[in-house]
Amino acid sequence: MQMRKVLDVAIRFVLSCTGIILIGALPPFLAGLQRKTLDWGIYWASLKEIVYSIVHVQDVTYMYLQTEKPLFPFMLEPVMYSLSVMLGAFVLACTAALLMTIITILFNYRVRRFIKIIFYIFESIPDILIIFIAQLSVIFIFQKSGILLMDIAALDKQKIYLLPIVCLSILPTVQLFRLSMIVFEEELNKDYVLLARSIGLKKLFIVIVHIFRNAVISVFFQSKKTVWFMLSNLFILEYLFNMGGVTLFMMESLNPKIFTITLIAFFIPIFIFYTVGEWLIKRKITGGESIS
Repeated sequence: MQMRKVLDVAIRFVLSCTGIILIGALPPFLAGLQRKTLDWGIYWASLKEIVYSIVHVQDVTYMYLQTEKPLFPFMLEPVMYSLSVMLGAFVLACTAALLMTIITILFNYRVRRFIKIIFYIFESIPDILIIFIAQLSVIFIFQKSGILLMDIAALDKQKIYLLPIVCLSILPTVQLFRLSMIVFEEELNKDYVLLARSIGLKKLFIVIVHIFRNAVISVFFQSKKTVWFMLSNLFILEYLFNMGGVTLFMMESLNPKIFTITLIAFFIPIFIFYTVGEWLIKRKITGGESIS
């Protein structure tokens, strides 16, 4: 059984990387659309170049400021920078969403419905608008008080974290809150909750001790969609904040093999995070049983 699980993880990883490689080889192929031709030979040649580069990744070079440098370890710095911003935003979003869910679930149905409507409306705000509002707010406060709360853009090789993390976490917080509310409200109507309330247990105690543990499992697995949403927003965020992350790194060299290798390097930590998280949940909470 253990070997089967390892094989399942390995297959999912290989299929995911294969998908990234197939997508990474598309740009030269799609460039033929401008000439109203699609040359599969170009796509096949691009695929072979990418696969060869992955196998011999130690030999791959990268042009930086008209200087040829090895891709590794030069690539690791922007990848780790982007991952740290994304991880910080994800942790902040999860924490804020769960705290707001616990507080909201304690209210009656009418109040909960009103709060959810407010969040649903807020979710429709474009992420670019949120970034602009955040930057303008920092500038306004600085003009009025002379206090610079946080940097609004990176200069040269400067690394900024606080404002990008806050901006990147806002919409995921709303998404996770909406998801958490659905899961928590479903748990509220289950028999074990009704039994706990019938014997006089307080609602806050039931929510934190009983509902939270069961609900957070579903939220964890559903959060995969939120992570990919954050990834798409991360590219916009890094551009607007002039961050020296993975976006700028890939834009400096629009090369299919560089793009693919960088994307795989970015994907691996996310894959490990969810694989280990799923394993821990099965082992610690559900006794090793599979989770739907």
